[in-house]
Amino acid sequence: MYYYLKGRVTMINNGLVILEVGGIGYAINVLHEEHYKIGDEVMIFVNHIVREDEEYFVGFETLQEKEVYNLLLTVKGIGPKMALNALKSISIERFLDIVKRGDLIALKKLPGIGPKAASQIILDLKGTLMMQPEKKTTLNANKELAKDALINLGFKPRDLDEALKNLEEDLSVKEYISKALKQMRK
Repeated sequence: MYYYLKGRVTMINNGLVILEVGGIGYAINVLHEEHYKIGDEVMIFVNHIVREDEEYFVGFETLQEKEVYNLLLTVKGIGPKMALNALKSISIERFLDIVKRGDLIALKKLPGIGPKAASQIILDLKGTLMMQPEKKTTLNANKELAKDALINLGFKPRDLDEALKNLEEDLSVKEYISKALKQMRK
């Protein structure tokens, strides 16, 4: 399973970013192509969508975008392309606010979302979102990746949250891992 791709942007066209990773160009459907520039080195969180007749990547700048997209996919009747098109036209924070408020009119204004889909989104997601703690709007990707790596090695998320919470915000994944391990040894 793919989690993210890190490489150089070589082309941008109609909602697609072509990301060169190790000599291979990956076409990634992104929410906001205008946030990318040709030649930039970027990391894009991805979902690999495989259907009977097609296969493609959907990419996100932040883990929060990816989480909201995946939440939207849990809604009955919402597929990968409908979710992508709906989220392209709105900020993640605004989308979450609309769902929490149960604003059917605002949801129906999103591309591909009609009255039935809007009602289903609110029905399926409002309770889930109300129960989730508020997250910062900007997540530190390197810190999240370090936490995921340490969880995969068997460390408890609660211990990692404590070890990572007071660290600087501009470290590499390797530095976060190293400093978190030192904190947990204390």
